[in-house]
Amino acid sequence: MEVESCRVCGGDGRIGNALGGSSATCPGCHGSGRRAESAPAFHDVTKTKPSHHRPAVAVSTGPRSPATAEGVQLALEVNACALLTEEAKARLVAEIVNHESTHGRCTKTFLKKVRKQTRPAPAKG
Repeated sequence: MEVESCRVCGGDGRIGNALGGSSATCPGCHGSGRRAESAPAFHDVTKTKPSHHRPAVAVSTGPRSPATAEGVQLALEVNACALLTEEAKARLVAEIVNHESTHGRCTKTFLKKVRKQTRPAPAKG
């Protein structure tokens, strides 16, 4: 059985840099000059542990309700709105909380924007 020479170093067992100043052991054959006989053809990286298949539990550490007086009033208006679904109400309240966490309080522009979403659409005609 004939052994092939290493593809990286060409059978020398050493590789040098482009400047010719130094050489190192070949990473392909580890200095033997011959191609590895038992080259790994397939390496299974499948995650088989049960811990890899459990969904991660997302825990929110932030506030769940508005902190400022304007935010609390706006959240009450959103929850009292009959036009919105429960999902939309939850999304708007979360948006209020997020706005307060980034801006410190509810701005007038933000109040107008949220209140506009709680009103019925104007009739065209």
